[in-house]
Amino acid sequence: MKRYKFDEEDEIDFLILGINSHVRPYKLCWEINKELNTNFVKTQNHRPQNKSKQSFERFRFKDENTQTRYNILTNRSSFGYLDSHNKSVNYFLIVQDGIYNSKKLIKSLSKIDDVLLVFELNLSKIKSITPFIIND
Repeated sequence: MKRYKFDEEDEIDFLILGINSHVRPYKLCWEINKELNTNFVKTQNHRPQNKSKQSFERFRFKDENTQTRYNILTNRSSFGYLDSHNKSVNYFLIVQDGIYNSKKLIKSLSKIDDVLLVFELNLSKIKSITPFIIND
């Protein structure tokens, strides 16, 4: 009898961009809306599954044409960081589902004067992606 072993890795189906900016979240979203022709709106705060006390400001947008979901989260709350390994990052842009071009997105965000730095997080080097998971 032959036995076969399948190596299955969980596939991560989203993109996380780190954004450094000194402006308030609503101002950043307003700037992004102008540059990317999006419509980010404030929604209920994000409460990560593994951090019960923490609550992070959240803005979301869904592109109905591509079915791509975008969420902007603050990295700081009064009880700590969403990702304590990236304390210098002010915001995270999480892109899920649908169709998107990460290089084009980074290039467009870099054009915004209030964005000091934007970069793609290497998801394989993140200690845990659980805080970034948004269920809605």
